[in-house]
Order: sequence, then structure tokens, then C-alpha cells
Amino acid sequence: MRERIGDILATVRGIASLPDAASPQALLSNHWMPFLGALAALAAGLALAVSLSIATSVDSEEAFVLQSSDGARFVAEVNGDGDVWVLLGHMYPTKNTRPTHRGIWDKFAERLVDEGYRVLRWDFRCHGESPCVYSDRPIEDVPDIYREWEAAIDYAVDQGAEELYGIGVSMGGTSLMQVAAYRDEFTAVSAISSPNQFPNKPPKDSDRATEDGFDKIEGLSTVADIQVPKLFIAGARNQCAFWQSNRYFRAAGEPVRFVIYETDLHGTEILDDEEIGPDAVGEVLAFLDDPGTILGKQKRNLAPDTDPHEECWPPEDDEDEDDAT
Repeated sequence: MRERIGDILATVRGIASLPDAASPQALLSNHWMPFLGALAALAAGLALAVSLSIATSVDSEEAFVLQSSDGARFVAEVNGDGDVWVLLGHMYPTKNTRPTHRGIWDKFAERLVDEGYRVLRWDFRCHGESPCVYSDRPIEDVPDIYREWEAAIDYAVDQGAEELYGIGVSMGGTSLMQVAAYRDEFTAVSAISSPNQFPNKPPKDSDRATEDGFDKIEGLSTVADIQVPKLFIAGARNQCAFWQSNRYFRAAGEPVRFVIYETDLHGTEILDDEEIGPDAVGEVLAFLDDPGTILGKQKRNLAPDTDPHEECWPPEDDEDEDDAT
């Protein structure tokens, strides 16, 4: 990937000069040519400052741009300055939380920084400030969001992270379970309200749908390959998140912990809630502080009247109504 980007940058240098402190809006376009004139005008006295790690920021508290393995650019930000990094992947829009982007982590990220962690979070492609790649429908870009996890891991390692943790909510957790199965940099990983796969069906009239189906992120088939400690959290009344999280728990190898709350909240809504939020945040912080305390398979069920084995299939995805994952 780095060789590819180096070739691209060398070509661009030969066409026009690029600004030193490029803004996300300038660099994020996946179509360079319309912007080259404007970029050349801004380039007087400035030098190209894009490292081979693909980051373009010099201020860790401000947004910068990373690049995925397929060339897609996405906006990220770093908070805090600890040596232990926590990577945060957000969810797809829900009826209660829309739009979704890295900002849904604000409250939890602030708490992590207070605890001494360095936080890296980002807008998945076609969400927040990150441009769409395949089309203007976020649902069609979902199958490739695992690439943002890969680029985020590479960036944290390049920046000297001594330890690396991953936390994803909903589709952010599904894609994390997929990536953590083959990337060994993580010390531990956690998925909150995450489906086993997403999308559940091909988007309407999608060119990406073929006779073989539609690509999707897939976590259940890979979770058994994750060797580090795992923490799953779900609300017992949150559509099918409870049942699907229990499937993760059963399929995962040890050590693994599953915490169930009596709620219909989803993803970061659980962490931010006034009632159950403090307990849920405490669970995550204890996990980050010492994941080694999880032995075997542990389950903490605060909704004992619900049956995690009762099968439940989520409603069909409808990108026009922004149904949740």
C-alpha cells in the first residue's frame, strides 16, 4: 500500500504542488483532478507533508486524513497523549442516533482521555466528513469499512502505540471482529450491540448486488479466531442485538465476557445513558485496565427474564429509513 501511495504522490507532484497543511475537505476527494488548480494556487511556499503512514495532520487534536488500502480517504482524530491507544469504530445510523460519525464517541472518548488513554476515532467511509466511495448511499460502502480499521491500526503502530485496544459499536464492532481475527496488534477487543453480519440483504437496486449476493462485513464466522480477551455488551430489548451478541459469546474462544442490560438502547446510547451508562462504562474501563481478569467464559446477566437462545432475525435493512445495525 505504501508503495502505491508513494507512486501516486510522485505523480501528483509532477502535475501540481499540494499544500503543506491540507484540510480534510481538500484531500478527501477521491477525484483529484477537479481540485488540482485550486491546490496549486494554495501551494506557494508550502511543501507536501503527507507521510507514508498516510496521515496529513500535525495537530493531534484536530481532524486529519488517513487512507485505506483501496485508496479511500477518511477523516480521523486523536485525543489524549497516552502510550496505550484505544481505537473506536462507530455505528450505522439508527432511528434514535442519526447521523452517526466519530462524534458519537465524544462523551466516552473524554472519559478515556481522563483515564490516561490516547483515543483514535474516525468517520467510516460515507459517514460524517468522510466521502462516499462506491455511491452516495452509506449502506453500499459498509462492506469495505473493515479497511478503515486496518489503516487505523497501522497509524497507531506507526505512532508508537505500546498497547492497542479496539472497541466498536454495532457495525463498528462487527467489522472489528472481522479484522481482529487476522490482525495481532490488539491486546483486547470489545463489541457493543453488534450484529453478526451487516447488511442483512443487498441494498435496493444496488450495482454491487450479484448472483452470489452482496458483500458484507462478517464477524461471527471469524470471532473464534480472535486470540485476545473479548468483551460483548448488549441490551436485552434492543431488537436482536441480545441474541446475536450471545451467538458471539458462544462462538468465541476463551477468555470472553458477555454483559446484558435490561434496555432497548443501542451502541453508544448504552454508554451515554444516565441510568445504565455508569455501570457499562465501568465494565469497559475495568476491561481495558486488566483484560486478564476475564477467565474462561463469563456472563453477567442483568436481564434474567430474557432468553438469549430464543432466535431472532433483525428486520430487513432499508437504507431509505436508516434502520439500525
